[in-house]
Amino acid sequence: MLIGISGMISSGKSTLTHKLVDFYAEHCLFLNEYEHDDEVFNTFLKWLYDRKNNIGLGFQTYVVENHLARVDGINYRFNLLGMDQNNEFIFLDRFCLEHYIFALVNLKTSQQKVWLAYQKAFEVMVSKEQLPELVIYLDIDFEIFKQRIMQRGRRVEINNFEINKEYFKELHATYKTMFLKLIEKYKLNCKIINTNNKNEEEVFNEAIKIIEEFKSYKKMEVSNE
Repeated sequence: MLIGISGMISSGKSTLTHKLVDFYAEHCLFLNEYEHDDEVFNTFLKWLYDRKNNIGLGFQTYVVENHLARVDGINYRFNLLGMDQNNEFIFLDRFCLEHYIFALVNLKTSQQKVWLAYQKAFEVMVSKEQLPELVIYLDIDFEIFKQRIMQRGRRVEINNFEINKEYFKELHATYKTMFLKLIEKYKLNCKIINTNNKNEEEVFNEAIKIIEEFKSYKKMEVSNE
Protein backbone atom coordinates (compact mmCIF):
# COMPACT_ATOMS: atom_id res chain seq x y z
CA MET A 1 0.00 0.00 0.00
CA LEU A 2 1.47 3.31 -1.11
CA ILE A 3 1.05 6.11 1.47
CA GLY A 4 2.07 9.71 0.83
CA ILE A 5 3.15 11.96 3.70
CA SER A 6 2.57 15.47 2.41
CA GLY A 7 2.71 19.13 3.32
CA MET A 8 4.53 22.42 3.08
CA ILE A 9 8.26 22.67 3.68
CA SER A 10 9.03 22.17 7.42
CA SER A 11 5.59 20.71 8.18
CA GLY A 12 7.20 17.60 9.71
CA LYS A 13 6.92 15.13 6.82
CA SER A 14 10.35 13.56 7.19
CA THR A 15 10.08 13.32 10.97
CA LEU A 16 6.70 11.60 10.73
CA THR A 17 7.85 9.30 7.91
CA HIS A 18 10.83 8.07 9.92
CA LYS A 19 8.68 7.49 13.01
CA LEU A 20 6.23 5.45 10.90
CA VAL A 21 9.10 3.44 9.41
CA ASP A 22 10.41 2.68 12.90
CA PHE A 23 6.93 1.65 14.04
CA TYR A 24 6.04 -0.63 11.10
CA ALA A 25 9.64 -1.88 10.80
CA GLU A 26 9.90 -4.91 8.48
CA HIS A 27 6.34 -4.36 7.25
CA CYS A 28 7.22 -1.26 5.27
CA LEU A 29 9.60 0.41 2.84
CA PHE A 30 10.10 4.14 2.43
CA LEU A 31 11.27 6.65 -0.13
CA ASN A 32 12.99 9.89 0.85
CA GLU A 33 11.93 13.08 -0.88
CA TYR A 34 15.34 13.06 -2.55
CA GLU A 35 18.68 11.31 -2.14
CA HIS A 36 20.94 13.45 0.03
CA ASP A 37 23.95 12.66 -2.17
CA ASP A 38 22.10 13.69 -5.36
CA GLU A 39 24.50 16.34 -6.64
CA VAL A 40 22.17 17.43 -9.45
CA PHE A 41 19.26 18.01 -7.07
CA ASN A 42 21.40 19.80 -4.48
CA THR A 43 22.96 22.06 -7.11
CA PHE A 44 19.59 22.96 -8.63
CA LEU A 45 18.16 23.60 -5.15
CA LYS A 46 21.00 25.97 -4.28
CA TRP A 47 20.54 27.83 -7.56
CA LEU A 48 16.81 28.10 -6.90
CA TYR A 49 17.29 29.55 -3.42
CA ASP A 50 19.99 31.88 -4.79
CA ARG A 51 17.24 33.15 -7.15
CA LYS A 52 19.25 32.38 -10.28
CA ASN A 53 17.36 32.93 -13.51
CA ASN A 54 16.38 30.37 -16.12
CA ILE A 55 16.75 27.23 -14.03
CA GLY A 56 13.07 26.74 -13.14
CA LEU A 57 11.94 24.40 -15.91
CA GLY A 58 15.07 22.25 -15.81
CA PHE A 59 14.86 21.86 -12.05
CA GLN A 60 11.13 21.07 -11.94
CA THR A 61 11.38 18.57 -14.78
CA TYR A 62 14.34 16.81 -13.18
CA VAL A 63 12.61 16.59 -9.80
CA VAL A 64 9.42 14.97 -11.06
CA GLU A 65 11.17 12.58 -13.47
CA ASN A 66 13.63 11.49 -10.80
CA HIS A 67 10.88 11.02 -8.22
CA LEU A 68 8.69 8.91 -10.52
CA ALA A 69 11.62 6.68 -11.50
CA ARG A 70 12.38 6.10 -7.81
CA VAL A 71 8.71 5.30 -7.09
CA ASP A 72 8.76 2.73 -9.90
CA GLY A 73 11.89 1.25 -8.36
CA ILE A 74 10.50 0.92 -4.86
CA ASN A 75 7.19 -0.48 -6.17
CA TYR A 76 9.22 -3.13 -8.00
CA ARG A 77 11.18 -3.92 -4.84
CA PHE A 78 7.96 -4.17 -2.79
CA ASN A 79 6.57 -6.74 -5.23
CA LEU A 80 9.89 -8.58 -5.51
CA LEU A 81 9.95 -9.02 -1.73
CA GLY A 82 6.42 -10.47 -1.85
CA MET A 83 5.05 -7.83 0.49
CA ASP A 84 1.31 -7.66 1.16
CA GLN A 85 -0.45 -4.85 -0.72
CA ASN A 86 -3.24 -4.58 1.86
CA ASN A 87 -1.25 -4.90 5.09
CA GLU A 88 2.23 -3.56 4.37
CA PHE A 89 3.34 -0.16 3.22
CA ILE A 90 5.55 2.06 1.13
CA PHE A 91 5.83 5.49 2.74
CA LEU A 92 6.59 8.43 0.45
CA ASP A 93 8.14 11.55 1.99
CA ARG A 94 6.27 13.88 -0.40
CA PHE A 95 4.86 12.62 -3.74
CA CYS A 96 4.60 13.79 -7.32
CA LEU A 97 1.49 16.02 -7.09
CA GLU A 98 3.38 18.25 -4.68
CA HIS A 99 6.15 18.78 -7.21
CA TYR A 100 3.44 20.16 -9.50
CA ILE A 101 2.70 22.84 -6.86
CA PHE A 102 6.34 23.86 -6.63
CA ALA A 103 6.46 24.08 -10.43
CA LEU A 104 3.31 26.23 -10.48
CA VAL A 105 4.96 28.79 -8.21
CA ASN A 106 8.48 28.57 -9.64
CA LEU A 107 7.43 28.82 -13.28
CA LYS A 108 4.93 31.65 -12.86
CA THR A 109 7.29 34.19 -14.45
CA SER A 110 8.07 31.92 -17.41
CA GLN A 111 6.38 32.21 -20.76
CA GLN A 112 2.94 30.62 -20.87
CA LYS A 113 4.13 27.99 -23.33
CA VAL A 114 6.72 26.80 -20.79
CA TRP A 115 4.05 26.20 -18.14
CA LEU A 116 1.75 24.51 -20.66
CA ALA A 117 4.60 22.24 -21.75
CA TYR A 118 5.28 21.29 -18.13
CA GLN A 119 1.59 20.54 -17.51
CA LYS A 120 1.34 18.28 -20.53
CA ALA A 121 4.55 16.46 -19.69
CA PHE A 122 3.43 15.98 -16.09
CA GLU A 123 0.09 14.47 -17.10
CA VAL A 124 1.81 12.08 -19.50
CA MET A 125 4.46 11.00 -16.99
CA VAL A 126 2.25 10.32 -13.95
CA SER A 127 0.41 6.99 -13.76
CA LYS A 128 -2.08 5.64 -11.24
CA GLU A 129 0.50 3.15 -9.91
CA GLN A 130 2.77 6.05 -8.91
CA LEU A 131 0.08 7.75 -6.80
CA PRO A 132 -0.61 6.87 -3.16
CA GLU A 133 -3.76 5.08 -2.05
CA LEU A 134 -3.77 7.19 1.10
CA VAL A 135 -2.37 10.68 1.66
CA ILE A 136 -1.73 12.24 5.06
CA TYR A 137 -1.40 16.02 4.73
CA LEU A 138 0.38 17.92 7.50
CA ASP A 139 -1.08 21.41 7.74
CA ILE A 140 1.00 24.28 9.12
CA ASP A 141 0.57 28.06 9.57
CA PHE A 142 3.15 30.39 8.05
CA GLU A 143 4.49 31.64 11.39
CA ILE A 144 5.05 28.06 12.58
CA PHE A 145 6.69 27.32 9.23
CA LYS A 146 9.21 30.12 9.84
CA GLN A 147 10.05 28.78 13.30
CA ARG A 148 10.54 25.24 12.06
CA ILE A 149 12.61 26.09 9.01
CA MET A 150 15.11 27.81 11.30
CA GLN A 151 15.05 24.95 13.80
CA ARG A 152 15.81 22.22 11.26
CA GLY A 153 19.02 23.97 10.25
CA ARG A 154 19.38 23.42 6.49
CA ARG A 155 22.05 25.96 5.54
CA VAL A 156 20.73 26.59 2.02
CA GLU A 157 17.31 27.55 3.46
CA ILE A 158 18.53 29.60 6.44
CA ASN A 159 21.23 31.54 4.58
CA ASN A 160 18.78 32.50 1.84
CA PHE A 161 15.63 32.94 3.92
CA GLU A 162 15.32 36.72 3.61
CA ILE A 163 15.75 36.83 -0.17
CA ASN A 164 13.22 33.99 -0.45
CA LYS A 165 10.72 35.29 2.12
CA GLU A 166 8.16 36.41 -0.48
CA TYR A 167 8.64 33.14 -2.35
CA PHE A 168 7.94 31.15 0.82
CA LYS A 169 4.85 33.28 1.53
CA GLU A 170 3.50 32.65 -1.95
CA LEU A 171 4.29 28.94 -1.77
CA HIS A 172 2.52 28.65 1.57
CA ALA A 173 -0.51 30.62 0.33
CA THR A 174 -0.77 28.38 -2.75
CA TYR A 175 0.16 25.00 -1.32
CA LYS A 176 -2.89 23.68 0.51
CA THR A 177 -5.48 25.10 -1.90
CA MET A 178 -3.77 23.64 -4.97
CA PHE A 179 -2.99 20.40 -3.17
CA LEU A 180 -6.66 19.79 -2.39
CA LYS A 181 -7.62 20.59 -5.99
CA LEU A 182 -5.13 17.99 -7.21
CA ILE A 183 -6.38 15.46 -4.66
CA GLU A 184 -9.88 15.95 -6.06
CA LYS A 185 -8.69 15.80 -9.68
CA TYR A 186 -6.84 12.51 -9.15
CA LYS A 187 -9.51 11.14 -6.76
CA LEU A 188 -7.14 10.29 -3.91
CA ASN A 189 -7.98 9.48 -0.29
CA CYS A 190 -6.65 12.28 1.89
CA LYS A 191 -6.68 13.02 5.62
CA ILE A 192 -5.44 16.32 7.09
CA ILE A 193 -3.59 16.70 10.39
CA ASN A 194 -3.31 20.24 11.77
CA THR A 195 0.20 20.19 13.26
CA ASN A 196 0.37 23.76 14.61
CA ASN A 197 -0.22 23.00 18.29
CA LYS A 198 0.85 19.36 18.31
CA ASN A 199 4.16 17.77 19.17
CA GLU A 200 5.79 15.02 17.10
CA GLU A 201 4.26 12.24 19.20
CA GLU A 202 0.73 13.63 18.88
CA VAL A 203 1.07 13.90 15.10
CA PHE A 204 2.50 10.37 14.97
CA ASN A 205 -0.37 8.91 17.03
CA GLU A 206 -2.94 10.63 14.84
CA ALA A 207 -1.23 9.31 11.70
CA ILE A 208 -1.18 5.74 13.06
CA LYS A 209 -4.90 5.96 13.75
CA ILE A 210 -5.56 7.17 10.19
CA ILE A 211 -3.43 4.39 8.67
CA GLU A 212 -4.95 1.60 10.76
CA GLU A 213 -8.48 2.79 10.01
CA PHE A 214 -7.69 2.88 6.29
CA LYS A 215 -6.13 -0.59 6.48
CA SER A 216 -9.31 -1.91 8.13
CA TYR A 217 -11.39 -0.25 5.43
CA LYS A 218 -9.26 -1.94 2.75
CA LYS A 219 -9.75 -5.33 4.40
CA MET A 220 -13.51 -4.84 4.38
CA GLU A 221 -13.37 -3.94 0.70
CA VAL A 222 -11.44 -7.11 -0.11
CA SER A 223 -13.76 -9.33 1.94
CA ASN A 224 -16.81 -7.88 0.18
CA GLU A 225 -15.47 -8.57 -3.31
